[in-house]
Amino acid sequence: MSGDRRDRTWLLIVLTLASTINWADRQVVPILFPGIRAELGLTDTELGIVGGLAFSLIYAVTGFFFGFAADRWTRVRVVAFGLTTWSVATAAGGIATDFTTLFWARFFTGIGEASLFPCAVSLIGERFPPERRGRALGLYGMSAAIGAGLGVGLGGRLAELLGWRAVFFLYGGSGLLLVPLVLTLPEARRTRRDRPHEHPATVVRALLADPRLTVLWLAGMTAMASGIGYAAWVPSFFVRHHDLDVTGAGLLFGAAALVGGVAGSVLGGMLADRRGRARTAGELDVAIGSGLLAAPLIVATINLATPLLFVPVGLLASVTIYAFFPALQTLLVRIVPNERHGTAAALNVFFLGGLGSALGPFVVGWTSDATGSLHTALLLTAVGFLLAVAIVARAGRLARRS
Repeated sequence: MSGDRRDRTWLLIVLTLASTINWADRQVVPILFPGIRAELGLTDTELGIVGGLAFSLIYAVTGFFFGFAADRWTRVRVVAFGLTTWSVATAAGGIATDFTTLFWARFFTGIGEASLFPCAVSLIGERFPPERRGRALGLYGMSAAIGAGLGVGLGGRLAELLGWRAVFFLYGGSGLLLVPLVLTLPEARRTRRDRPHEHPATVVRALLADPRLTVLWLAGMTAMASGIGYAAWVPSFFVRHHDLDVTGAGLLFGAAALVGGVAGSVLGGMLADRRGRARTAGELDVAIGSGLLAAPLIVATINLATPLLFVPVGLLASVTIYAFFPALQTLLVRIVPNERHGTAAALNVFFLGGLGSALGPFVVGWTSDATGSLHTALLLTAVGFLLAVAIVARAGRLARRS
């Protein structure tokens, strides 16, 4: 293996590990809902805020700062700083005494976690050739599945054995152990000459003025809200309506997210590379097909007669949900020049990781409180994927027209 290829491989491995911890810290909260609700007495709306809004809004806004940093500063150091920040904040969730203190712990977790995606996309876009970016981004994207699987599966078991507070301590501590590995990543230190001379606001305006990108982000935001809303609340649905305990729900849904998500991310990235070579914006064909399959599978999941049927149906649902996103990121990196990758990724964070991730759990929780039916609330996530398909089809037409 050549030195350059070895460096790329090591870069991808460490970034994927960091992203796995990032997603585990993020996704562990929903499986802790029953314990948090019992001890702190929170409503479903408050749990929805803690599980999404508290984290995601600041995650979205702070992402702009880290996006600018990714285009201008040494990205490895930015990631190391963010990893330290979000790990300490995650651990702080274990000492929360009420809604307010838990809100602020998740708030600072969101600030730290916003550092990773802009830097990772910038590094991958810079180090991998165009014909391999879809696969690289798909492999990086599978960290979301692994992290969600560990967050839900392992987190549920640990919560049963040690309590929900100990889960926050353990997950936060694991992130600090990765900081030395991040600092080993190869990256040339940027000088003043290497930094873009454009004002950050000018770059943001230019990116937002591109209709291909804005429609792409709108599609991703809609799909992310639907996917995160489904993932955040479907374990609680089975606990409430199928008498599944927290450990069982964690293992069941964690395994589905882990196996299905890894398969979906890798498959989505590989197919995106293939379709992208076949025609302009062909990557988006993969997202369209995935979304059309995800909607009926979500409906089937929440209408299962027994939790055992979730193994095949829920697994397929996870595959299709995760396969939706690599195509969007691949086209994003293809459209945007290298020197703007960090800022473009920050906008991606704002729309998908920020607004989408915040709205999904909150809307499902609010609808559940308003209608008295978590089943009805979860149906909205299936409708959301159909809407995302219509929007991403529009993005494809715009890209081909240009």
